[in-house]
Amino acid sequence: MHVGTDHNPPSLGTLASRLGELGWFDGSPDAVMSQLVGDGTAKVAGKMAKLQGESVSPRIELIWRNLEKDQVEAQAAAYVDEHVDVIVAFEDSSIAAAQRATAQMEHPIPVVFLHPSDPVRDGLVESLPHPGGNLTGVFGARDPVVRQLELYHQIMPALRRLLTLVDSTDKATPVLLKEAKDAAERLGLALDIREASTAGDIEKAFQSLAPGEVDGAFLLSPSLRLNFSKRTIELATEADLPVQAHRKEWVEQGALFSLGVDVGPVGDKGARFVDSILRGTPPAELPVEEVPKIQFAINLARARQLGIDVPEDVITRADVVYR
Repeated sequence: MHVGTDHNPPSLGTLASRLGELGWFDGSPDAVMSQLVGDGTAKVAGKMAKLQGESVSPRIELIWRNLEKDQVEAQAAAYVDEHVDVIVAFEDSSIAAAQRATAQMEHPIPVVFLHPSDPVRDGLVESLPHPGGNLTGVFGARDPVVRQLELYHQIMPALRRLLTLVDSTDKATPVLLKEAKDAAERLGLALDIREASTAGDIEKAFQSLAPGEVDGAFLLSPSLRLNFSKRTIELATEADLPVQAHRKEWVEQGALFSLGVDVGPVGDKGARFVDSILRGTPPAELPVEEVPKIQFAINLARARQLGIDVPEDVITRADVVYR
């Protein structure tokens, strides 16, 4: 198996079916999430190859790319030029780029998406049971912004004002912002909304804060969480503020808590989609698979550093606790 890498997982199996080339990429500069999903894909891929037996000699060239935001469009176009058999795209920016790159093809390359914000709302598929085009894949439940705010308030009952970072270029932002405003009003929270689409914007937002101006930070737009979680956690730590995350891996790295899908199984399921496509099943005939479970993780060590006394009933509800 040939592996071209920017960031590559420690082991990559071969997908069974036939000789082919798989283009994998995601639009995040942080390798944590993509490595987890890639590892899951590789694990199942290896199992598939063993099931097929040595006589089949299946091989896939897995081209691994973990990209900056402005590189995503170019990589999607490159996969089209390279005539890969399947493109696997992780999260919104890469998925949208793959969709655009394949849309004008007479015979569009199949695209397996992993964890989009909302595949129906974003026009990736006609419906979850009947995708209807060249895209299908794994949908990790809709963005739980309201539940994140509710949980933030339960963890910190004294919470009153949140630095809320939004990216107006992210098409998910308007819906999520409305949901957040409605929830904040109900919870008695004030959202200090700041526009941000780059790391520099986020840095300026934190630098502009007066001491005690906000009680915590909140990354609202999926694009910001995907691209800038690491930097936001660093800035929040420097400012002695809590911040939420969308993955437990970020909680381990210093976020106060997360509420979101466990991405490990997403890679497992994604590999099965690729295998089905390489066996000849069109993406349009493969229903989108949902991963409905939302995972709650909390970092009690970080809470202690911030002087937050997390209620015991909240701790007992956590799926993952970092002490």
